[in-house]
Amino acid sequence: DDCEYDTYNSCIVNIELNAGNNLVSFTALPSDLGVDSFFESTDVYQIIGQGVSAVINNGGGWVGSLTSISPDAGYWVRTPNDGDVISSDSWDSSTSIGDVSYTLAEGSNLLSYPYSGSQALSTAIPAEATDVTYAIVGEGVAAINIGAWVGSLADNSGGLTGGKGYWFITDLDGTDTETFSYNPPALDSEARFVSGNPIPETPEGFGYTQSTMQGFYFVEDATYDGTELCEDDWIVAYNDNIVVGSWPWRGAYTTVPVMGYDQSSETAGYMETGQLPTFKLFRSEDGTLNDMTVVGDFDSWSDNSVSVITLSGETMLPTEITLNGAYPNPFNPSTNISFEIPNQMQVSLAVYDISGRMVSQLINEVMSADVYNVVWNANQNASGMYIVKLTAGNATHTQKIMLIK
Repeated sequence: DDCEYDTYNSCIVNIELNAGNNLVSFTALPSDLGVDSFFESTDVYQIIGQGVSAVINNGGGWVGSLTSISPDAGYWVRTPNDGDVISSDSWDSSTSIGDVSYTLAEGSNLLSYPYSGSQALSTAIPAEATDVTYAIVGEGVAAINIGAWVGSLADNSGGLTGGKGYWFITDLDGTDTETFSYNPPALDSEARFVSGNPIPETPEGFGYTQSTMQGFYFVEDATYDGTELCEDDWIVAYNDNIVVGSWPWRGAYTTVPVMGYDQSSETAGYMETGQLPTFKLFRSEDGTLNDMTVVGDFDSWSDNSVSVITLSGETMLPTEITLNGAYPNPFNPSTNISFEIPNQMQVSLAVYDISGRMVSQLINEVMSADVYNVVWNANQNASGMYIVKLTAGNATHTQKIMLIK
């Protein structure tokens, strides 16, 4: 196709990668599609497509079943560095992909999006493909088809984006297939050249590693003490005590990504097929982390799975004096210190350095029965070990925390 630098068929490719896993596709390609030359100017060391992969061996050469890049496919690419770039500047020449024909089959299909900019799902995907597709999964985002597209990939800031790859998950059976092409963006579309699907910045302590294996739980409804969550609240997914995903509450069908173990050290302890995640609520109002219960039965985790759930939680009055684990720990520069008291009593909460000198008196007053969360900002303190001391009534509890700058 012709290179039209001011339209959706631009030949310019400039995909900035994050360290780790990136789900990408291409809007333009060079004449040489071999993986050895295609990624020559990058630090990418592994590429995973649908049923194929390639990796750099100890000798510095590419080995594996994936030998060349296809215009209709998406790929997971791994790089060790933030800011690594796949750019057409390193190619002798490039040609825009333009319209591409795709064939959907049963289950998951890893496809490209061949246009620059972003486009809403309802606009981009024709009816014949929409009718057989019940979910679309991108890098950390997803949408489900309930007569209309809902979820993080269907939010106002979402949509299909040039430079990204997508799993189309169908309800086709056996050998049935469906062929389609995307509706091209309108030339006057304001959505062109807009980067869609920004991943929200997670609160400290609730970050996770993007995995090549991911499932999604669409929270249709969530309440705490009978009240709907606030927009600044976060739903956090855990496997045992390991954070495997998180997302801010965005109302019905808030889409929580839940990462799986993809055989890398960075995802050790993440979800595996058949396991059930647990969910907690991080409340923006008071900074507390609270257990949430899935109402009724729900689907176990698997790669590219999508499930609709309802969450509920309630405040439970403490039955004993407790100093809970600070999080994050180690920390820089602030950490959340949580404690519980079962009755009204005098409470002192203070931080001491390793020599026993008090460096911060956080609380010293009479308090009612409840769960409390206090933030200690140690921006003016030196790195090192500190002791948190809680004195409540006749009980005293201590905990070590580590400040690392």
